[in-house]
Amino acid sequence: MVVVEPDPDELPGAHLIETISACEQVIRAAEAIQAQHAGMLLAEREPLMEGRQAFLSAAGETALARGMSPSAGITQLETAITLSRLPAVQAAWADGLVSGVTVRAIVKNLPSLDAESMALFETEIAPHLPGLTPRAAAELTRSLTLEIDPDEADRKAVEVRDDQYVLVVDETDGVATLVSRGPAERIHEIRELLLGHARRAKNDPTDHRTRGQVMFQSLHASVVAGPDRSLPVKRVLELGIVLTADNLLGLDDTPAELVGHGPVAPVVVDQLIDDADQVFYRRLITDPVNGTLLHSDPRRRLFTGPLARHVRYRDGRCRTPACDAPIAEIDHVQAHEHGGATTEENGQGLCVTNHLMKHLPGWSVRRDGTWTTPTGHTYRSAPPPVLRRRRE
Repeated sequence: MVVVEPDPDELPGAHLIETISACEQVIRAAEAIQAQHAGMLLAEREPLMEGRQAFLSAAGETALARGMSPSAGITQLETAITLSRLPAVQAAWADGLVSGVTVRAIVKNLPSLDAESMALFETEIAPHLPGLTPRAAAELTRSLTLEIDPDEADRKAVEVRDDQYVLVVDETDGVATLVSRGPAERIHEIRELLLGHARRAKNDPTDHRTRGQVMFQSLHASVVAGPDRSLPVKRVLELGIVLTADNLLGLDDTPAELVGHGPVAPVVVDQLIDDADQVFYRRLITDPVNGTLLHSDPRRRLFTGPLARHVRYRDGRCRTPACDAPIAEIDHVQAHEHGGATTEENGQGLCVTNHLMKHLPGWSVRRDGTWTTPTGHTYRSAPPPVLRRRRE
């Protein structure tokens, strides 16, 4: 019996896979070139600015050019700086032998090595680069650096464990994800405690909640309702619900908006209002034509005043183009020391990074939301309509 091997070119979908593979090589090469040029921009800017200003300026401008957040620009520039000391890794990336995700895993887990140790590290990791996965890259990087410079690897481990945070990722339909980062044993301790609540609830025949529901509700109760001596005794949570005037009268089905989160269904608004004995919800009324904010309910003052609160509700997120970070600070578009008034028109909500970046040499912002960078490029970000209406 003769077995004839099929021609790969004749198999269904073969040409599609070839195209997908070729696109991946192009993407990897483009990412490598892009990161390299970000590093070149930093090198040009360093003689013109002091300290970390050059880094923030270059990271911010490359992020705007890519339509990305400042954090993406910072990550790219940190990668470029490290790869300037790892030419073989940079070359493998440009040749398509390794993905950008894998390269960033190497950079993230690599401590600050001296020139000799860095060269030794590159010699050791280079043969493994083709096809290396992100997780394998992270583990191999840690393993090699522990052998090459155990003291520096220990310092890096302490630094990483101290990098702790909690952040929120907004999703759809009134749902968000809470992300917490910290020492592994503490994260697992929290999880085991929550699993314990879930196991006890499972043994209760009257409790029909899922394991996930029990774990989340236990976490929420322990943080919001539980005793916490580090927080004030009175804790008031204020959330803004954006409505049209017709919403209030039941004449309009335009989705409401939970400030800082996004559109929510009417059933979610009903649930929020039902819970109003625990959380204060501020009603925000919008223009029926363009969706801009008209009125803020003045009954509760959570920030320094109604004007700052109005700007936060109006902007929703950081006003810098392409940045989706939460508002951290209310900024004068035209600086107060230069005659800028403290008014709604001259206020904008910014994240911490973009607020710093705005005041760097060569940067300027106009009231219409136009940002100009040191290279003369302009980007515009107008206040978003707090309610997005369907076209008639």
